[in-house]
Amino acid sequence: MTNGEHPGNDDWRQVPGDPNQPPTGGLPTNPYGSADAGNHSPGSPSNPPSGQFPSPPPGATGPLGQYPRPDQPTAPYYQQQPGGTAPLGQMPQAPGSSSADVPPARSNGGRKLLIGAVAVALLAGGAGGAIGASVAGGSDKDGSSTSNVVASGPTNTAQPSAAPGSVQATAAQVLPSVVSITVEVGNQVGSGSGVILSDNGVILTNNHVISAGGGKPADKILVSFYDGSRAMAKVLGTDPTSDIAVIQVDKTGLRPITIGSSANLSVGQEVIAVGSPLGLEGTVTTGIISSLNRPVSTSGADGSVESVMDAIQTDAAINPGNSGGALVNANGALIGINTAIATVNGGTEQQSGSIGLGFAIPVDQAMRIANALRSGGRVQQASLGVNVRPSSDVTQPGAQVVNVVGGGAADQAGIPKGAVITQVEDRKIASSDALVAAIRSYAPGDTVKITYVVNGQTKTVDVKLGAS
Repeated sequence: MTNGEHPGNDDWRQVPGDPNQPPTGGLPTNPYGSADAGNHSPGSPSNPPSGQFPSPPPGATGPLGQYPRPDQPTAPYYQQQPGGTAPLGQMPQAPGSSSADVPPARSNGGRKLLIGAVAVALLAGGAGGAIGASVAGGSDKDGSSTSNVVASGPTNTAQPSAAPGSVQATAAQVLPSVVSITVEVGNQVGSGSGVILSDNGVILTNNHVISAGGGKPADKILVSFYDGSRAMAKVLGTDPTSDIAVIQVDKTGLRPITIGSSANLSVGQEVIAVGSPLGLEGTVTTGIISSLNRPVSTSGADGSVESVMDAIQTDAAINPGNSGGALVNANGALIGINTAIATVNGGTEQQSGSIGLGFAIPVDQAMRIANALRSGGRVQQASLGVNVRPSSDVTQPGAQVVNVVGGGAADQAGIPKGAVITQVEDRKIASSDALVAAIRSYAPGDTVKITYVVNGQTKTVDVKLGAS
């Protein structure tokens, strides 16, 4: 793959057209595919072009951004994406139009589809007013006041100090290092989040945030900081395959985020998500790591796979606008870049926001790409040099090799056509997406152990990964 190409163009594609193959993208509700798989005509929008993954099923994931209406930026309008994928973005509604007037977005540049309408209701006004009236004072039957005393106990207006490692302490440490990003593409406006990498204004975010779901960077990028200041940004580099982008503002004295590691994370570990969901800057939510090494694919408007990530799964609340924001541990160290959420109502008119299934790009992978973009170098992904599809044997999960690229990494290691790859190092491979995600978590030139089954025999070989 050359720099800037979408993953639909590399040598990892799923072989289309086989009705017996289970889907591999997103979070399928039916592990063995839909009843009408393979029955679409070649020209049908539901049939993926050759060399691409099938369109993700309901329950799939999408990138997180938000595109508020220009006349009401804090009350976003969303257009529902068909097929259950929810790119976390929202596009503006034309002034004077209704939600019914806005068709699903389409773009030849790979614009991600949009999610359903989200209404944000403030619940404090009416209830608060009623409570205030009811406790203002008592009265007897003739209306005279019986007492002006509402509470006779002691008062304590002090707040407890933040213990080291607490959410309160971590939030205070991380919030100045997370920014809100607003982009303008033509007459459309979108927003997301980002993390500060250097004191002179280098910022890491998602590619889909600064491209507003399109195929190229936005016309204007405005960054808002925790102290209330703002600055215009320029793009240093983007990589649509990994969904990583690096931008820079002309500003110094910033607080860079502390970089952690994603290599030694544990399921159940407490994490904190920081970003600007629905344009609400400086929002902090908490949760745990609910799974690791989760293969997650996001799709474009044409149903092709735009990115496959080896994701950190978390139940910390992540919503549209969190894209590009920080997932940190209790030490305040960056462990992931929040990127996508799962949805359950892909075919409906409303999208529920966070359902406790959020996904972040591991920081080790994100920083490897970001460092290459910062230096102006060419971004390369690790490659095994095979075409794969899900195993045709439901009792033998894995990624079945349907073609071996001559001279590629697999060819040199002796992995044959027809082999079912079941493991990368100590990690089980259950699908073709899982193999893509696992290999892309490494760098070109790394040597990994690949376990595969061929003719009933299990073999393990060392493979030096190539570059694409």
